[in-house]
Amino acid sequence: MNPDLNIESKVIENFIVKSKRERYLQFIKKEKTRKKFTDELAHFSDQLELFEEIKTNEWAVIDERLKRLGLTGECYVISENKELDGKRMETEKALTQAIGMGMGTLIVFGNAELVFYEGEGPSDRWIKELNK
Repeated sequence: MNPDLNIESKVIENFIVKSKRERYLQFIKKEKTRKKFTDELAHFSDQLELFEEIKTNEWAVIDERLKRLGLTGECYVISENKELDGKRMETEKALTQAIGMGMGTLIVFGNAELVFYEGEGPSDRWIKELNK
């Protein structure tokens, strides 16, 4: 696995609460400490800055945002699920493998213009657009 440090840094700098940013930026720099970051993703919603909770069909919400922003195709996945973590994937495949699996996952669209978070709990789904 070769994580995309540029996109991961952008996610941390723009979407994570300020008090945790520096710590997480240090974690992702080394493969040995990266697991400390991904392990925290299961219970992460309180560390997301200004995310909007998704209370309805997450597929429809994500699809509407992607269309509005003109984002299609691939996304980047940061996850406690080792099978998904650090990979670029087709959006539909990433959502299918992440939603409802009960593992902390951040799905990053475009150049971090949109981020979807799936936590461990059954209703722990959040979304945030950059600069909104």
